Formats: sequence, structure tokens, C-alpha cells
Amino acid sequence: MKILNLLMLVLLFSCVKNNEKMSVAEMDLRLSEEWIYTTALDGLKNSGEVILRPPGFEQLVVSVTLPAKGGLNQIRQCLYYTVPYKEIAGSLKVMELKNLESCPETAERGEKILEFQGLSNLAVSFTRFKLALDFDYQKEKKKIEIPMPNIESGLVHEKYKALSERSMISGLKFLRLNDDSFDFGSNRYLGKISDRFSRGTAIRCHQVNKNCETVGENRCGDCRYGWYEVVDFQCPQGGSKFCGQNHCGEKNEPACPRGVKVVPEEEAGICQSDLEPVLNADKILVCQ
Repeated sequence: MKILNLLMLVLLFSCVKNNEKMSVAEMDLRLSEEWIYTTALDGLKNSGEVILRPPGFEQLVVSVTLPAKGGLNQIRQCLYYTVPYKEIAGSLKVMELKNLESCPETAERGEKILEFQGLSNLAVSFTRFKLALDFDYQKEKKKIEIPMPNIESGLVHEKYKALSERSMISGLKFLRLNDDSFDFGSNRYLGKISDRFSRGTAIRCHQVNKNCETVGENRCGDCRYGWYEVVDFQCPQGGSKFCGQNHCGEKNEPACPRGVKVVPEEEAGICQSDLEPVLNADKILVCQ
């Protein structure tokens, strides 16, 4: 009998615990833990103005894009606000979409990540890489500030350097943890640090044909991590070039150029001792 009563108490305590309202501090912690990794913020209108309409209806306030677990994919989270009206309590709700689809106008899709009730007079603003939520709760003014140092529009792209942001806090830089996980279209430089010829991901920045003529534009000056030359048509001005770090002589990588002197084709490139240079379909000497 005592064991049964003890089990009932445990179950009752669990139910009470699960039904407890989230505090402002808990909401602040939950949002800050995830949204600090935000890479894009969309849909924020009338920044800093108190949202008063439409009363009693749920509406989309803002959407954020952030990396999924592991960093290789991205997800979207949508923040919704219900303006209080009579018996309808004011509430905030965060829904998560696994794909980068647009947030619906109401919380009709996705997984509910967070819900907070009892607030009013919500105003949302974004300045200097901080998203601020100002609202009234239990007759007090509350404010939540979430730093977003990874917002794409604030990044600085420089050759040979990790992405950095310079203006959130004077003298402090925020660096990407994984360059390959955050490759944005606003980066005008070519290539990622993981690009390899052997994987087929290296970008050809300069091409020459069998007549030693340049084909297209020479873009090697825009390679983010430098460039290297391959052995193809033994042109006096050199061969075609690819963006990235040079791994010549390694397995499935381009052979290292022997020099500018014209030699038999099979001797124009050098590989590691256990490999031999072989022409691939593009007439490039590759070590195999």
C-alpha cells in the first residue's frame, strides 16, 4: 500500500511539473541557446513597434534560419504571437520546420519547440546583431535580448581567412566553427577549404586548350584559398589551374609539374613513388 501511494505521489508530481508555465528566464535561455547560431532572419516588419492587431489572432512575427544538429543542413524556426483579447491570452509560440520552406502565416505546420503564455504589448526589434523581445508580463516590463553574431549580412569575407564579423562588439571577432557548413552566396570568393580535385569538387579557375589558348575568363585571382596548376597540354605559359590547396602527386590528385621544358607526355608530371601519372578524360595527368 505504501509503494502504491508513493507511485501515485510521483505521478502527481510529474503531472504538476509538466504543466508548470514557462518562466521568462526559461524562455530567454531556450531561445538564446538555439538562436545564437542564427544565420538569417526574415519577415520582421515594423521593427520596435508594439503589435496590437489583429486582437485574438495568431500571426507570424519573424523566422530564423539556423544549422541543424551536425551543422551540415539548415532548418527554419518560426515565431508566432497571439495578441491578447478578452478571454484569449497573449502567447508566443516557436515552430520548427525541417526543410527551408517558408513559415506559414499561422502555426499550422512543424514541430512546436516552445510556447509562452500571458504576455502582452510585444515589440520585436533587431539592431547591432541582437534580436530584442520587449513585452509586458504580470504587470512588469520584460526584455529578452538574443545575440545573433552569425547573421550573414554582418559577415566579412577575406581571402585565406575564416569568416568573421567586426561590428557587433568593438574589438571582438566571431569566427565560424565550420566553414563548409556555412557557405553563403554573398561570399564572392571561389572555393571551400575542403575542395579536392580527387573528390571532383575543385573549381577550375583557368583553362587552356590544346592550342595553349585561354578558354573563358581567368578567375584565379578570386580563389579564396589560393590556386594550383595542373599538367595538361604542356603549354609554355603553364597548364590549367584549379582553386584550393595543392595536393599534387597524391593518389587521384593531379601530378606535380616537372617543369617548363617540353618532355614526353608521360614524363611531364611527377607522382609519389608508388603512383604513376595517367591522363584522364580531360587530358590532365593524374596520379594513380
